[in-house]
Amino acid sequence: MTYESKFDPMKELQNLGEQITKTVERGIRTMTSSSEELMLDMYEAEGKLYICTQAIDGLVKDSIEISLESNLLTIAVRTEPEATPTSARYLLQERRFGPVTRDVELSVPVKGHEARAKVDSGSRLLITLPIDDSGFGNITVTPVE
Repeated sequence: MTYESKFDPMKELQNLGEQITKTVERGIRTMTSSSEELMLDMYEAEGKLYICTQAIDGLVKDSIEISLESNLLTIAVRTEPEATPTSARYLLQERRFGPVTRDVELSVPVKGHEARAKVDSGSRLLITLPIDDSGFGNITVTPVE
């Protein structure tokens, strides 16, 4: 006796929906992958907060905008590809260029007006923010009467 499975259109529709969802999610991850995200390191040393970005390919140095509002640091840059011959035909093009923005929530109070930023020879953005020690300290608790 052979067992034949019945065609279940609802199950097939559900499988198709799951496949479409996975394909769309994969496409979204590809378009918003780390190739467009500005990755960075942030560390504290000697009373300062240091932020160092990854090398930024095609960085337009005069496009750098850094702002600090409350404890949210925003880094915005623009990148452009290097010139290629007009007859060039790409066989593979994975690098993305254009505007890149990254918001970073700072976990320590800083003196924004004393911030310094520079681009090193490796096209990394280096931001130095002095820590505001007046933002730390003990809180005096008044006894409840």
